[in-house]
Amino acid sequence: MKLTYQIISAGMMYAASAVSAAGQQAAEASSMLCALTNTVSCDNDGECLEGPATAVNLPVFMLFHPDKKVVESATGGGERRSSPIASVGGEGDLLVLLGSEGTSGWSIRIDKASGILTGSIVTEGVGYLIFGSCLPR
Repeated sequence: MKLTYQIISAGMMYAASAVSAAGQQAAEASSMLCALTNTVSCDNDGECLEGPATAVNLPVFMLFHPDKKVVESATGGGERRSSPIASVGGEGDLLVLLGSEGTSGWSIRIDKASGILTGSIVTEGVGYLIFGSCLPR
C-alpha cells in the first residue's frame, strides 16, 4: 500500500510539472493526447508489478476524442487501435470517460487544467492502475 501511495505521488508531481503550461488551453480542448507514465498491475493472487506501460503490454500513447466518443492508442511496438467511449462525463476541468472492449472495462479521469490522467482497466483476474500526462490537441 505504501508503494502505491509513493507511485501515485510521484506520478502526480511529474504530470503536474510536465503540463502546467498547457492548463488553460487544455480546459477548452476537445481532444487530449496522453502519455502513460506509470502502471501498476495486480492479479487475483495478489502479485503486483509496477513499471512503464510497455512492461504490461499497455499502450504508451492514447488520444481521447470525447466529442466523437473514440479513443485511439499506440503501443511501444507501434500497434495502433481504436475503441469506443461508452460514456463521457465530468464537470468543470474534469473529464471522466468509461468504456469496454470485449470482456474488459476501463475508466479514465483527466484533469484538463493540470493534464493529470488517472485510470483503471479491469479484465478477468487482472487489474491495472494507469497514470499519465495529457496535453490538448
